[in-house]
Amino acid sequence: MASAFALGAFLFPPTPGAAQVTPRATSASPAPSARTEGPPNVILILADDLGVEGINAYGGEYFTPNVDRLAREGVRFDNAHATPLCSPSRTRIMTGLENHRNYQAFGFLAPGQRTFGNMLKEAGYTTGMVGKWQLMGNGFDGRVGITPEAAGFDESYLWQLRALDAKGSRYWGPTRGQNGVVRINEEGFGPDNDGDFALDFIKRHKAKPFFLYYSMVLVHSPFVPTPDSMTAKGQKERFAGMVTYMDRKVGELMAKLEAEGLDRNTVIIFTGDNGTARAITSIRDGHIVPGGKGTPTVSGTHVPMIAWGPGRVPAGKVTPALFDFADMMPTFADIAGAPASAGQVDGVSQWPVIEGKATAARDSIFIHYAPMWQFEPTRFAFDAHWKVYGDGRFVSVDSIAGTETPVAANNMKGEAAKRFAALSKILKDTKDGPLDQTRFPWCEGKPSKDAAQPSVIAGCDFSPGGAE
Repeated sequence: MASAFALGAFLFPPTPGAAQVTPRATSASPAPSARTEGPPNVILILADDLGVEGINAYGGEYFTPNVDRLAREGVRFDNAHATPLCSPSRTRIMTGLENHRNYQAFGFLAPGQRTFGNMLKEAGYTTGMVGKWQLMGNGFDGRVGITPEAAGFDESYLWQLRALDAKGSRYWGPTRGQNGVVRINEEGFGPDNDGDFALDFIKRHKAKPFFLYYSMVLVHSPFVPTPDSMTAKGQKERFAGMVTYMDRKVGELMAKLEAEGLDRNTVIIFTGDNGTARAITSIRDGHIVPGGKGTPTVSGTHVPMIAWGPGRVPAGKVTPALFDFADMMPTFADIAGAPASAGQVDGVSQWPVIEGKATAARDSIFIHYAPMWQFEPTRFAFDAHWKVYGDGRFVSVDSIAGTETPVAANNMKGEAAKRFAALSKILKDTKDGPLDQTRFPWCEGKPSKDAAQPSVIAGCDFSPGGAE
């Protein structure tokens, strides 16, 4: 394997013995034979800031032929939900736990947490992660989070690895940390480097079961031209180009699996970590859908969720079953043939639904949403059609239009009354504790905008800049 970047990169001294892979290059080591039997490989593709309206297969306006192919050849969940913001979603999806149990701060996952990386490594999988990390701390509250290695990943190639380092660019002239070695590249497009690492990981580990967590940096702001959309102008046009480039990376991965003879012994799950950026308004099945990232509305949590695995996953199936991000860990345990390995989690396995052996795995979702980053905290319970907030608000949900309509007390009849009672009971019975009111952790020790409240709640005149 290559040991360092060539021209056009600044390289921090490598860790002795750390494996290095040069993006845009082919590994020189002999390729092992593909494995066609035993537990399937698992690949989780997590797009950044991509709500359900971003995918053409869900009625979206963007060009996504490869993700559409995943849906056409696999199982499409029409009611999958993340949390409204990236850090709580990533904590939830990686550990299978509801956020009130282990979410402590934005950009942070506490050391000692057991993730699906640990679980699958214990089950005999070679584990790798590529893309966005953002779990070692936010740089403002003094917390130092878990490392990729401690989270169970044998190899990693990541952006925003350490909070106290300059995070650099996710896109052009990208900064990446490979197995803990940070490189600042003067040239290139970050998603290309990430994609190359993913393809190389697949090639090098095809003889044994592997788990690849492909945590894409696309399509998060800033909205930039891609190598395929260099003339794009304005946020919406550039966003559209980024969505299609994200889709291209999915297609390259699928082509690699087929070229290596792994497509019939691999399960891919594709999803997004929260709703689309609020700066973007999209069209879905004729409806105008403003991006809902950060907000607790349906457009903030509703994400694509597609399972693909020729020979293992039925083709062309669409299911209305609810899918909670906490379900990913027990689902992976089932796929790996070790259902008990997930341990005590809040999620439930969706593998029976994916296989077509069950119509649903759950009838509701509860979210304790206290991101401790800009947005007001709240808690809510919902199903595919109804939702109750912690303050008692009851709304009907239109998941296609991405809207919520208040239901007046005098209209709570029939099914509405039943669901209001059931969802309210979930809120009452869930002992999740108080919501942390922190919204501006960077204001610690600075004068508050409201003398009656701490600055971390009311805000201050300082802003860290950048996007959440």
